Amino acid sequence: MRDLLSKLRLGSPASIDRVCVLGECQKSLTRACERVGISRITHYDLRHLFATRCIEAGVDIPTVSRWPGHSNGGALAMRTYGHLRPQHSQAMAQRVTFAAPSPSAPTSL
Repeated sequence: MRDLLSKLRLGSPASIDRVCVLGECQKSLTRACERVGISRITHYDLRHLFATRCIEAGVDIPTVSRWPGHSNGGALAMRTYGHLRPQHSQAMAQRVTFAAPSPSAPTSL
């Protein structure tokens, strides 16, 4: 792992070997889920979780869509990851106000 991280830090992706083949990765994830008693997850589940958490953290959709390699400007990412968890949606709704801005607050118009 140290060697892999060192290569990543140096930015030489051509010299990076695979960490594990996809089948081995899925087998490891499946065994880990069985051991802790949770439903099976896949690398797609982890990818979905990562993108959803990025969006919830405020990373803009075009950026989130580029990270996993989408090239359509965010349309697919919005359809796939833009649903947000109910807790996040409720927290964002609490931020919305219809009160008039204070005289010293900057306006965007």
